Amino acid sequence: MKALSLILAALAIPTFSTQAADNAGVMESYFPTADGTLRTGAQVRAVPDVESLKEPIRKVNERINQIPQEDKLAFIEDFNAMQRPAYSAAIWPDRKDYDEFVAAWEKTQVVPVTQVAMGLQKTDDGTWRVLSVTVDAQTRRQIPLTVSALRYDAAKNEWISNDGRLTPKDFSAPDTSIYGAQTGTEWTLKKESPLSTLVTSLRVSRTTDGKYVYLAYVFDERSTVTGNSIAHGDYLLRFPVPTPGANVGKPGQR
Repeated sequence: MKALSLILAALAIPTFSTQAADNAGVMESYFPTADGTLRTGAQVRAVPDVESLKEPIRKVNERINQIPQEDKLAFIEDFNAMQRPAYSAAIWPDRKDYDEFVAAWEKTQVVPVTQVAMGLQKTDDGTWRVLSVTVDAQTRRQIPLTVSALRYDAAKNEWISNDGRLTPKDFSAPDTSIYGAQTGTEWTLKKESPLSTLVTSLRVSRTTDGKYVYLAYVFDERSTVTGNSIAHGDYLLRFPVPTPGANVGKPGQR
């Protein structure tokens, strides 16, 4: 924590552009730009209550291969997306079993993994770069996040990587999401070659209660021959939104 604080102090030296004309497009509403500050937060992950879910999941597994494929796929899609699966009479003939599943599901906690800090800085070519820092879990050294390799073109609302441009689409998550209801933008690049398929995505969103900003980054490259992973990296970051005179809470669910 002390080491990261020292880095934050160094990064807080006025390196940000203060020209009123500078505008970071949609990113303006998520991260500081021209005021010389960084937003501190944490890499987070969802931790389910395994003991509470054990019995409800056992009951689901007993029925999952006996139900229509449509119901099965809907359950799997929601579950993998960390969204509470909707009630299905095919999976839970007894509604009481679904209520027990929901009660166990809602014990999932969103917990911090490591502290991070992030902001935006205007570059000489007019794009924006991400200023970021975190602490490596193994070496305990301060390092930038991999998202700092990208550049943001505010005029086109696209992120630029060494592999090409990430194009935007609207993003939303319902209130059944472990991370809370959110709206934002997700930028994606998919690049295919005879040898591999590369997918890069960056998502920035704000919870509808106004408490948090989330940033999700994924880099995935797979062999088109074997389907095996060549390179993969992903993380989810959460930043409390400062609210004067209000307590925005501490790490935990939503």
